[in-house]
Amino acid sequence: MRNRILSLLMLVTFGASLSPAAAKIAVVTKVKGMVEMERDKSGFNALKPGIILEDGDRIRTGSNGFTALIYIDDKSLLKIKENTEIVITGKRDVNSISKEANISQGTLRASVGKQKKGEFVVKSPTSVASVKGTVFDFISDPNSGDQVIGIEGIIALTNTLTGASIDVTEGITGFSDQDGSLNSAPTDPSTIPTYPEDEETGGSSFLKIILEGPDGDEKTIIIEYQ
Repeated sequence: MRNRILSLLMLVTFGASLSPAAAKIAVVTKVKGMVEMERDKSGFNALKPGIILEDGDRIRTGSNGFTALIYIDDKSLLKIKENTEIVITGKRDVNSISKEANISQGTLRASVGKQKKGEFVVKSPTSVASVKGTVFDFISDPNSGDQVIGIEGIIALTNTLTGASIDVTEGITGFSDQDGSLNSAPTDPSTIPTYPEDEETGGSSFLKIILEGPDGDEKTIIIEYQ
């Protein structure tokens, strides 16, 4: 069943044709408000559910924007909140994708499945967060620094200026600042970002892809996965 799902996801195209040399790494499952994508520096266009993301695609969300995507190898999930700019990268081999998200500003939540190859990495100009499999929020402010909020598991948080590193665990927030300081404290619950319900963004065992034909008609594909 899983192989059939991945094969279908690899075949789905939306809008412009996809370069056969580019790695297909994730599928967009939810879009709300203004969300745009840029590929190969060709300019930004509206992002829609069902688009297959390739290595190097840039996503940005407006003040009312939200999007979610699922990686096609292990169902790791990214939820991207408003006012965020991020580049999705991934290197494929036969059975897995080495994943990296480069965030210049904004907020995301990563729900990471156990990685077969390397670690799942989130980078900003200030920090690097890397995990084997866990759930965390990454909040990046280009004027001050980053916060990593541990929801589940362990996150290795590194400040890129000093190279110092700490582990962030459940209930702890790590702070990585542009001056090189790195520390942690118990998480203030009021600082935890909120997101649309998981069942609306791919957290359930059903994946919904909405496809739009050249005449504007929409078709919905619902895939049950294990």
